[in-house]
Amino acid sequence: MAPITLVDRLPGPADYNRLREAVGWGLYPLSLIEPALSHSLYGVCALVEGKVVGMARVIGDGGLAYHVHDVAVLPGYQRQGIGTGLMDRVMAYLSEHAPPGAMVGLMAAQGKEPFYARYGFVRRPNEQYGCGMILFWPP
Repeated sequence: MAPITLVDRLPGPADYNRLREAVGWGLYPLSLIEPALSHSLYGVCALVEGKVVGMARVIGDGGLAYHVHDVAVLPGYQRQGIGTGLMDRVMAYLSEHAPPGAMVGLMAAQGKEPFYARYGFVRRPNEQYGCGMILFWPP
């Protein structure tokens, strides 16, 4: 198998949609993806022979609130350490940029919670925090 390279950059809109579709998250209009990606705080892509096979990004206000978003790896490349490499880069970014006390959130796909727990993320609800929630617009 060709080597995997991690590059600190965001995917292009077409690669973003291709990865989303491959992992079952659905597609967005390309006209919406480009401005959304441009507002990201950080992005990292996994490349194999120049092709994007994985991505992760951090969004937020750059001060007190950060959100790990769009951690995705093409199914044919999963379970090869790519997701771990992407998250290691995300955590390095957060270590450098997020101040003490900043909140870092994420929404794990069903069954992926143990992967993120390795990085210190905790499940909700728990004794301290209520259930996380989501709303797709418009309601």
